[in-house]
Amino acid sequence: MRIIGRFFIFLLVLISSVCFVVLTISSVLIPTIIKEDEIKDEHCLNMPPHHYIHPVFLASGPPIQSEPRPVYEPRRISSSARLDCNLQNKTLIIVNSHVNHAAFRKMQRNMFRPEWLNENNAVLYFIVGSDKSADIEDEMKQHGDIMQVDTTEHYHNITYKAIFWVKEIANCEHGPKLFLKLDDDVHIDMIGLQFLIKRYRTIDDFIACRVISSGPVVRNDSSKWYLSKDEYKFNTLGTYCQGMVYFVSGNLLPVLNNNIEKSQFLWMDDWYVTRSLVGDYKISYYSLEQHSLSPNTVPELQASLHGIRYRKWRTIFVHFRPPQRYPMYRRKRIFANITDVNNSCEILKEARKNFVPAY
Repeated sequence: MRIIGRFFIFLLVLISSVCFVVLTISSVLIPTIIKEDEIKDEHCLNMPPHHYIHPVFLASGPPIQSEPRPVYEPRRISSSARLDCNLQNKTLIIVNSHVNHAAFRKMQRNMFRPEWLNENNAVLYFIVGSDKSADIEDEMKQHGDIMQVDTTEHYHNITYKAIFWVKEIANCEHGPKLFLKLDDDVHIDMIGLQFLIKRYRTIDDFIACRVISSGPVVRNDSSKWYLSKDEYKFNTLGTYCQGMVYFVSGNLLPVLNNNIEKSQFLWMDDWYVTRSLVGDYKISYYSLEQHSLSPNTVPELQASLHGIRYRKWRTIFVHFRPPQRYPMYRRKRIFANITDVNNSCEILKEARKNFVPAY
């Protein structure tokens, strides 16, 4: 028995020694995933560990129909920027913006500074619609990052903007490695975004977002989100992404483009892009719920600040919902303008400095 015991001890020591040598050599010769995900920042807390996989959802819901179809094909207004097709191995960031939201675009440019874009091999464009009363010629010439589409600004027309940018990207010989779409009223923790870009730029066949696993269909015709049977005949929207922000792996963009001629149109652009255009292609939806916050009012944001410090993972995206003209909101202070948003952003920045690591 003593001989067997000594033999097992010898094997254990031998295996441990081999593992130690292998790990030591690999740490010197092979760049590790941990090093890839490391981002130097004094407040870089509450990031998921390198082996963490965000909660995964698979597509479910009614089959994608081919009708109804888009009414027209959106086109770029000639005086606006053209997409630079030098996108290979890059992250393409598209910000959906209202033509009159110059202040929100300024906020985004202050976050997506040129040095940050260069460091992360990323490019930024704004997609806006048209409005006869809006003059953005000077802004377009100054920044060269606005692509204007010949569609009237209305939330029922946002899908036409999406069709435009999908086709624009598809026209490039080499598409981006990673694609990010966000709304212009989303505040971003740039260190956290850098972390997610490093995490996602090596993965295919995925969309990352706040996942809606079984989206309800609103049949109340007094609601902003009302859908008629002619627009959408089923009683559930199935699995799709909330549109405030979503990542799309670069290899999926040709799939989205090919399905424009096959999949049904819906003015809900988030569902159209992240569900209808995906079609029956097998993808994984990664949930960013733990990284997102979407307050309706300033008091609601303030009430959330304490919770932000103790969330399991770092809050990266905060969507400031625009004013709503419905009775339920009349007595609440909505994010009515850029001043509200900027003040709230400063509050968030201070809150992020006091993160408490979750263990």
